[in-house]
Amino acid sequence: MNLPLLFARRYLLAKRKHQAINLITLISIAVIAVVTAAMVVVLSTMNGIGELVDSIYSPFDQDLTITPREGKTMGMDSLDLAAVMQRSRAVSSSWIIEENVLLQSGEQQAVARMKGVQEQYLEMSRMGSYLYSGDASLRNANSGTALLGLGLKSDLGVPLDDGVMTPLRISAPIRGKKLSTFEKGAFERMDVAVSGSFSINIDFDTQYFLLPFELASNVLHYHREASALELDLPDKADLDEGAREVQALLGPAYLVRTRYQKNALMYSTTQSEKWFTFLVLSFIGAIGAFNIIASLTMMMIEKREDMRVLRSMGGTSGLTRSIFLFEGILIVGVGAAIGIGLGLLLCLLQQHFGIIALTGSVVGSYPVKVLPTDLVFVLAAVVLIGGLATWVP
Repeated sequence: MNLPLLFARRYLLAKRKHQAINLITLISIAVIAVVTAAMVVVLSTMNGIGELVDSIYSPFDQDLTITPREGKTMGMDSLDLAAVMQRSRAVSSSWIIEENVLLQSGEQQAVARMKGVQEQYLEMSRMGSYLYSGDASLRNANSGTALLGLGLKSDLGVPLDDGVMTPLRISAPIRGKKLSTFEKGAFERMDVAVSGSFSINIDFDTQYFLLPFELASNVLHYHREASALELDLPDKADLDEGAREVQALLGPAYLVRTRYQKNALMYSTTQSEKWFTFLVLSFIGAIGAFNIIASLTMMMIEKREDMRVLRSMGGTSGLTRSIFLFEGILIVGVGAAIGIGLGLLLCLLQQHFGIIALTGSVVGSYPVKVLPTDLVFVLAAVVLIGGLATWVP
């Protein structure tokens, strides 16, 4: 049996002459528990927010996007699509055309971001999950149709396709023509029906609409050209590795980015906030660890006689130090165990019951996602702080 651990266990909350020592010990355990639980909850909440942001942007930003390093367009014949698909292990792909155009419905006008896509893009972006009204389709019985963001549809007052009217007019400048010289002749116009509207977030809803790739190519006078090629990779695929493989295949003339790299500032900001909050909570935990120092110091003073008896029986100074070292470890360990259990319980309640609500948001309550790696970081930080506080006295 480990003698120092046995003494430490008996001393932890044993009855003492001075009850203040027990009170300080309980406060030390409570502080460690609260800080640990706060770390678990905050990191899990930041994970949930990051996942929510990812889900909001993922419909329009596929796993990998290939664009020309120079210029706005690239020739569709310049890429070996089969080789790209094989190298990236993509399950689906779509050529993309993106350009700002003018939309008009009746007297209402709006500048919008047109995204010309192929039919499989609707499945790649899981557009059916974000459909607000109409059909998640880019074609009716007669021709191609458009899918509008909910904000655009509301601003323009455009009705859904009724099979008779085509109320949405798209106007785009023709490449190579100067507006001041040709005026109206410098614009290509096209009338299309609206098959449905989607709602993802306020940015996309008020800016974007989808159009069949062929119609987008016609209205912009593109000839076997595209703005980008987007790839959908299998679930849990390593996006960075896929991007490196495709980049090595295509060479420096093309830019291959993951969806995280396309929105690097947004994702890095979320991660920075997460770890900054973790550091702040760790600092608070370090301040709270002074309670451990106080508790152990007072316990040493009270147990001086016991230690003299132990020394007279052959106990060494190392044995005495080990007893109080284990005492501090027990305080930290009990507090950390309670804190992690409490933090996981709060996260579980939030996940299933949405205790803390979010008003006016795309979700009803704060999103929470617990990651095992975060629990390891939390436990390591608490043990480090507690270990230092235990070592001092």
